[in-house]
Amino acid sequence: MRLVAGKIEALAGLDGLVCDLDGVMYRGAEPIEGSPEAIARLRELGVQVVFCTNNANPTIARYIEKLGSMGVSVDRHDLVTSAVVMAELLAEEGAAGKSAIVVGGGGLREALGSIHVVVDDDPSSRTADYVVVGFDPDFTYESLKRASFAVQDGAKLIAANADASFPAPDGLWPGAGALVAAVEVASGGRARVMGKPHEPMMRIAERHLGDASRIAIVGDRPNTDLEGGRAMGWTTILVLTGVTALEEIDEVEPTPDLVLDRLADLPELLLGAKEAKDP
Repeated sequence: MRLVAGKIEALAGLDGLVCDLDGVMYRGAEPIEGSPEAIARLRELGVQVVFCTNNANPTIARYIEKLGSMGVSVDRHDLVTSAVVMAELLAEEGAAGKSAIVVGGGGLREALGSIHVVVDDDPSSRTADYVVVGFDPDFTYESLKRASFAVQDGAKLIAANADASFPAPDGLWPGAGALVAAVEVASGGRARVMGKPHEPMMRIAERHLGDASRIAIVGDRPNTDLEGGRAMGWTTILVLTGVTALEEIDEVEPTPDLVLDRLADLPELLLGAKEAKDP
């Protein structure tokens, strides 16, 4: 167990945790050592956990399968992806029966279908109620053109997230934000962004935690996880198992409340905070 920076008092009373996935729970297909066990221990200590990710490409079933293979039991309510956020917000706004052109993967399509929005895949169609953009490795000039035409014609532009890059084994790939920027420039429109650090995802994650009153967010990206948590008034925890290195922590903005080597360190620190509060 190692606390790199901050004070464990920041964990006093913690009963809700918003937990990032890639770089915190796993890297690619491999679990980060100790993370699955940490989730089990946190739950034993009375902490509600929701997993929160900007990646809308996989379906919820795929996330449940992946975490389950690592020994982490989750149900649909435990997962807040940018696709889930989009579906919950559009459902609140009466989107059922409307149409969407989608630049992205199965997660976005599943989410839209769950709220009865019709995904229009006709390549000759240039109009829709929504244009929804996420990470799409099959992005083409034709899909850009079609999305641009629809936005120019009045479609509302929805972005899964604004992440400029996506970490891959061979380096940083262009992320959903790069594709969103292309559609914005081509169409003159501005996207409504669902993912961290934007308000829609933070509010939906809080809703999924139910009656939790003292919430922390743990992640590896300052400009998404920490920024979103700070805006909500949550305790912010940075782990060094993802994109942020130890030598970078003095320059991190916003400054996290705690810096840990890895998620596996959190349960014992939380227990220490409880013992310090109630000796």
